[in-house]
Amino acid sequence: MSEALNDKGGVPPGVAATAGAAASSPALAEREAALAVLAKADSTMTQLLQAIATLEKGEGPGAPARRLTIGLSSSATIDLLGTYLRKHGLLAGARVDIVPGNYDDPIGDVERFTAQGVRHMVMLPFFDTLLPAFESQLDGMAPDAIAAKEFEIRSRYRLAFENAKGMDSVWLATFHRMTPPASPDGRDSVAAVLERFNAALRDEAGQHANIRVIDSDEVLRAVGQAAAFDTRFYYRNKAPYTGAYMNELARRIAASARGFGAHFHKVLALDCDNTLWGGVIGEDLLNGIKLGPHDYPGNIYWRVQQEIAALERSGILLCLCTKNNPADVEEVLRDHPDMVLRERHIVARKVNWEDKASNLRALARELNVGLDSIVFLDDSSFECEAVRQQLPMVKTVQVPATLSEYPRVVAQLKELFLAGGISADSKGKTEQYRQRASAEELKAQFGTQEDYLASLQLTVQLSRNARASAARISELSQKSNQFNLTTRRYSVAEIERMMDDHGGDHGHAVYSLVVGDKFGSAGLTGVATLRYEGEVAHVDNFFMSCRVIGRGVETGIWSRILDDAVARGCTELRAEYIPSAKNAQVADFYDRLGLPLLAETAEGVRRYGIAAAGFAAPANPWIEMTYVE
Repeated sequence: MSEALNDKGGVPPGVAATAGAAASSPALAEREAALAVLAKADSTMTQLLQAIATLEKGEGPGAPARRLTIGLSSSATIDLLGTYLRKHGLLAGARVDIVPGNYDDPIGDVERFTAQGVRHMVMLPFFDTLLPAFESQLDGMAPDAIAAKEFEIRSRYRLAFENAKGMDSVWLATFHRMTPPASPDGRDSVAAVLERFNAALRDEAGQHANIRVIDSDEVLRAVGQAAAFDTRFYYRNKAPYTGAYMNELARRIAASARGFGAHFHKVLALDCDNTLWGGVIGEDLLNGIKLGPHDYPGNIYWRVQQEIAALERSGILLCLCTKNNPADVEEVLRDHPDMVLRERHIVARKVNWEDKASNLRALARELNVGLDSIVFLDDSSFECEAVRQQLPMVKTVQVPATLSEYPRVVAQLKELFLAGGISADSKGKTEQYRQRASAEELKAQFGTQEDYLASLQLTVQLSRNARASAARISELSQKSNQFNLTTRRYSVAEIERMMDDHGGDHGHAVYSLVVGDKFGSAGLTGVATLRYEGEVAHVDNFFMSCRVIGRGVETGIWSRILDDAVARGCTELRAEYIPSAKNAQVADFYDRLGLPLLAETAEGVRRYGIAAAGFAAPANPWIEMTYVE
């Protein structure tokens, strides 16, 4: 999140990581002070560089938990971007190393970065340098010359994107203009060509799941045209951007990377009074609360609800966590004519007089998610501070005191949730959780677990190397924590590489499963990644959504997976469990699957192996299994 939201909603992750420990160590105190400098909006460049140097040195407590390298490729001088990427990386608890590219050489930069093992890259093409003073030339250029330049851009970046498909992440900033339009309506020749060229870039980028497009015009609007550029350095060194522009661009890249792997939020827990509507329902009653599209302040709350409803449609789970009488809240959800959020949008509710921290814990248990997956929105400074103190892993955001700022804060919340992209299979999560709740209600009607599972009419479609699902598979690997045997995370590019690497004695396979029952489809909810080495098939990882655990799905797929391995000439299956802070519930999974334990380390890593001829997966006759190659 930006510093503005941190000012209202707590300290950045890196600051929180060292909070409370500074008194015990001068080094930690120095790191905390440096993080505070990075979090301030008015720190000078000298102060930033000193703080970055402090935080990037050494190891041990307080040091960045993650490290990644990003290559920079541009047709402008963008050294400042590297500085601000390092800043926002440190604020998220990650050290970012920068590798500069050559000037205006995206294809060569990709080749060079790939050879150096760089897994992440920023491409920032600059419109005015496509030809010298390109914006000034456009009025006099022939249509054929403009079309030829467009063809050149499309061809050039098509090849660069294709060569970069093995990278984990590529952030592409779109073209933008540097000079303001001459005509009052803004529709001059520059605007028309800019629109064409950006359409070409987006079209080519859209063919690759590992490319995240950053809208440069949005960055410009956030910073302001006058504050974004310094023409002195542009004409001298082709360095057009100010620190303000580069800071905002770097912040958006960090958000798109979800804090460079720091967070993956799934749930938005909402207070009600003065958060979803103006006023207190228990005192102002249904007709007295402020909510509606036309009049202030109700129009602000109505707009905020529209934004939150859009989050729900994208796959974010909405919950209520409010101190209120349940009947009062139910009345608003049901009867208020201007209420945007209705009962169907809310997956779980804690409407009572318990403390908010206890209710958030209960919501996490009910939804089977980690507390670090939750964002909590409340208007009360008392409630927000109580949650921050008791549940620092929950991202707590306060409704701003200046109500006109509320839509901006909610827009930043949207960025927090959606920055990394949402796959189609992630949408409709509220309905999928309702399906799970319906199944749990049905469970009470049966005498045995087997009878209950048979009544669900379970179906599993097991697919091997389904490239169309690569983005969802990557997303699930990032989100799954509890049922995740090794907690290895995969980028889209890594998934696609494994799918393509399926021949010979050494190769990979990626199995994905779509689970359904009589209540509907749960979508793609499980993945097994296999690595083949001669006659041994290794399970690199197996992870599932907790929504479908306990139905036999997790054991029912392995007979088919082993059949495929045997067809490749494998005679042995090996697997391992690597413990994490959250996956203890699957520590004995391979034992339950029937694999003998071969070894266990002092750190709790458990390694298993079995001859293919001796493996027999548990029978699950209540599942209808289909297989797609």
